[in-house]
Amino acid sequence: MFATVLRKIHRLSRRLWVRVTLISGLAFVALGAAKLFGPMIPDGLSDMIGADALNRLLDIISTSMLAVTTFSLSVMVSVHQSASSKWTPRAHRMLLADTTTQTVLATFVGAYIYSLAAIILLSTPYYGEKEIVTLYIATLAVLVLIVFVILRWILHLQALGSLVDTTARIEREALRTFQGRMERPCLGGHALDPGDIPGTARPLRADRTAYIQAIYEDSLQQAADEHDGRVYLDAPVGRFVHEGETIAHLIGGGEALDEAVRSHIHMGELRTAEQDPRFALIMLSEIGSKALSAGINDPGTAIDVIGRIGRVIGSYRDEIAHGREKAIHDRLWAVPLDPRDLMQDGFGAIARDGASQVEVLTAMLKTLEALGRHPDATIAAAARAMAHEAVERGRAAIDFAPDRDRLARAAPELAERS
Repeated sequence: MFATVLRKIHRLSRRLWVRVTLISGLAFVALGAAKLFGPMIPDGLSDMIGADALNRLLDIISTSMLAVTTFSLSVMVSVHQSASSKWTPRAHRMLLADTTTQTVLATFVGAYIYSLAAIILLSTPYYGEKEIVTLYIATLAVLVLIVFVILRWILHLQALGSLVDTTARIEREALRTFQGRMERPCLGGHALDPGDIPGTARPLRADRTAYIQAIYEDSLQQAADEHDGRVYLDAPVGRFVHEGETIAHLIGGGEALDEAVRSHIHMGELRTAEQDPRFALIMLSEIGSKALSAGINDPGTAIDVIGRIGRVIGSYRDEIAHGREKAIHDRLWAVPLDPRDLMQDGFGAIARDGASQVEVLTAMLKTLEALGRHPDATIAAAARAMAHEAVERGRAAIDFAPDRDRLARAAPELAERS
């Protein structure tokens, strides 16, 4: 349960309003600390700093932070719209989870709230002369923080929403998700084959139409232990299920286990990459595919994305064999990743849209050749099958004889086989 709580807190922490609330709360903590430590200020120091100096600083903060926050929000919206229209609409959600942007905006809003609250409190008898000194020191600390955050924001804006930044973000998220999946093959349970589900198992049906965004496997194992049951997860993370569709099969436990399992399968309107390696691959593929459209015509971007996809898929290990060594949930069965699906998610659209561009196909065949030497036999076989499909698409789309020869030289084994 502790691992589940941590994951839910991490998911919540990547929302803007949470950071704004936390930093705004720190503003009130600073105001309270100024009152608390006021009696410790020497008498002579309080004569050097007056309320007028503090009021000027607070006025500067309140007026400037309102303008900076409004400007930053407009920049953020523009960047998100640009990334969505240029690269892929799914990149918008990746940028929304950018912790640097969230922290910067939260700091600006928190500083604005701090200044307003301090101005209001200064007009009351709450602060005496000594408390004004501590509040002055706290205000200077806030100013230093603002300057630091503004510099960080300027540096961050230099790349935010650019092609390189967006693809790098998606690649990092894909690698993180893949590595997390490889550390816990099949969510730490057994690999599920349709024939493994007992005939006596009862179906658990979805109560809404949505994507399966996350599965909290530790809590599922604990619930199965408590109710002496077994959980067979038919629907993996990332699947779109309709109301009434079967998402799992259960043995034992009765209605109590049904409700526990349902509560630990998180569903939402949009697909996310949090626990879904395939979705991150799809986003990368969409960027490469869109770059090959007639309106953009940027094969260099497609070639760059092919290399990134190759790095991500290269981190794959066979979940069925690898999972036997790392299974920690003996009451849980989950559908393993299919290497053929990974290849289609990553390379299928680019192979289709770049079939007439020999330089794109050549780069893809080189990447697939490297994946064909992967130590995992399943991913190597899937890479060879995808290479064969890419060559066939190229032969059907390329009419120019020299380009056909270049394609044949890039895949001599497939050319000889055909």
